[in-house]
Amino acid sequence: MKYKSIIIDDSSVHRLAISLLIKNHPKLQLVGAYSNPYEGIEAIYKHNADLVFLDILLEDVNGFELLDAIEIPASVILNSSWEKFSCRAEEYGIHHFLVKPMRKHSFETVVHDVITSINKKKTGTFPTIKPIWFQIQTGVKR
Repeated sequence: MKYKSIIIDDSSVHRLAISLLIKNHPKLQLVGAYSNPYEGIEAIYKHNADLVFLDILLEDVNGFELLDAIEIPASVILNSSWEKFSCRAEEYGIHHFLVKPMRKHSFETVVHDVITSINKKKTGTFPTIKPIWFQIQTGVKR
């Protein structure tokens, strides 16, 4: 299975670099790369994308403003030339952050983690932890 990927980045150089990383990854399929964030969001819904590589500092809007305004039904990997945004990404529940320029190893590590997360959501194989009240009532411990 290939995971449909979309890039939203206003830098043509970075779109090209990320495109090459995606095209060379055996589990990813590039379905679009957009400089205009609103066209990118539309494409996410149109193609039912699995992954979105979202730049934080876009020309007219930043990635955090997009996340505040629009629900993105895909796993988001935030990226920026500024590492300082990684802490803010955590506030949005996004644990996947890549610093530009992206190194192949970092890219592959993050993509592997995201794909693992997507598969767990789809198959419902998240580890189940019984609440403490269940353990007390039944005497069953995990």
